[in-house]
Amino acid sequence: MAARKSAKNRLHIDIRVAGEGPWDMTARERLIRAKVPELVDLGATVVREEHYGEVLGHVVMLDPEGNEFCVA
Repeated sequence: MAARKSAKNRLHIDIRVAGEGPWDMTARERLIRAKVPELVDLGATVVREEHYGEVLGHVVMLDPEGNEFCVA
């Protein structure tokens, strides 16, 4: 389990796998869910999923150094 961070990131990265909107939300969710395991294989950790109602909004992750970023 990753340690809780003690300070806010100096820079927060969002990896936007679906490009600019408007989106087909089902296709966008598939792209997000495909990218997350790739990043885990590279050493990232999943923190949580954020949903907008029933729709996946983004996945919050940590890089190997504990910096938070989102896949959206």
